[in-house]
Amino acid sequence: MENQSSLDLKKCFESFNASLSEVEKAYGRIIRQIDAYCRQDTMPVEYLKELAGNLAHEIRNPLAGIAVLTELLAQQGEDDQARSIQGILHGVQRIDTIVESLIAFSQPLVFHTTQCNVGDLLQRAVEAARMQLQGACEDYRFELDLPQETIHREIDPALMLQAVQNVLKNSIEVMPDGGDIRLSLSHDEPKHILVVEIEDEGPGLTSADVDKPFYPFFTTKTYGMGLGLPASRLIVEKHGGGILIQNRPEPETGVRVILTLPMD
Repeated sequence: MENQSSLDLKKCFESFNASLSEVEKAYGRIIRQIDAYCRQDTMPVEYLKELAGNLAHEIRNPLAGIAVLTELLAQQGEDDQARSIQGILHGVQRIDTIVESLIAFSQPLVFHTTQCNVGDLLQRAVEAARMQLQGACEDYRFELDLPQETIHREIDPALMLQAVQNVLKNSIEVMPDGGDIRLSLSHDEPKHILVVEIEDEGPGLTSADVDKPFYPFFTTKTYGMGLGLPASRLIVEKHGGGILIQNRPEPETGVRVILTLPMD
């Protein structure tokens, strides 16, 4: 009869093999999207080369750790084996996270639109961000500036909420010690558009990176897949809107992300 360590190891590698299969499928879909970007000439070729290298790096790191720990298993007693198995499970979980991100980004967006109070949606996004911060919430101050009149728009509330939350998550992550995050909603009458602005007090963007935040897999953080802002861009553009990011004017630090949506 197999002992518990053997059963755990067997289960681990079954999950690992399933994850690799999903990586291959998602990678194929991403490559097709990259080909589409190439045909549209919307991304520099140098970035596409960098993208492929980053993706391989994200997957190779946990694979290397799994390989080392598997080799160590053959040389260890039962107590050490249990720790190695936990390390392998952690590596598999990291690959699972990568796979989930790849699948989510590569799947086509399916819209379910309804008339939505945009101010309420922004409030929900802030509340969700506060909940995710948990004990660190007091280090971050959210300011929400809404117009007196209620603004409704035909949107997919779940997807648009995700788009705003992705931007808030990015602002939080670039300010690990806390700071102010300001959101505002306004109606540009001459252009007949809604404008959502989200500002943070992070380090801002270098001149070399200012055009890259909406590219898939670009990130300046030490962790993360760099898919949050590109996903927000896909969602906003699917709604017929636009999104841009710019450094706040000096002497202020941080960035301003501007989402625009047509009123009609």
